[in-house]
Amino acid sequence: DCQSTLTGHSGRVVSVAWSPDGKQLASGSGDSTIQIWDSQSGACQSTLTGHSGPVTQVEFSDAGTLVSASEDGTTRFWDVATGAQKEEMPGEQFTFSKGPSDKQMAGKYVVTKQGDLLLVDLRDTAISSASEKAEQNKKPVAFFRAPAPIQTLQCAGDKIAVGCQNGEVLHLRAAFLVA
Repeated sequence: DCQSTLTGHSGRVVSVAWSPDGKQLASGSGDSTIQIWDSQSGACQSTLTGHSGPVTQVEFSDAGTLVSASEDGTTRFWDVATGAQKEEMPGEQFTFSKGPSDKQMAGKYVVTKQGDLLLVDLRDTAISSASEKAEQNKKPVAFFRAPAPIQTLQCAGDKIAVGCQNGEVLHLRAAFLVA
């Protein structure tokens, strides 16, 4: 179920991240900006500027700090409440404990992207025989067609954030993910 379509980036969205409390969503774009969205209203709370190249990675390190990386060769730390840059370091990548942005685990489900499709499948560990696995892989539990090719995704409980090539961020909700 698409909760909202968030528009504001002029370049493709290549990274999305949920805040620890799930109330905010950050998106990083090829337009060199980061946008912080209110997940309830869909309103853009702030646009963070400072990178001179496409933003390739965003992640909340805690409720008050967002970390971003860019092709400009920098990693920046931002105060989420004020939008002010706290610190800048050399490096265009950083690592936290989350998985890759093209495949996410959500309970007993796997959420993946394939072109403009978002697919939800049961995890293989819940299926015992090879023939059952082959049959299950033919039929996704659910799917959603995005308005453009999907660049990135992130799950948090029953929420799914999708960054699209056309610059839109989709806020989806799938209650069955936490059932």
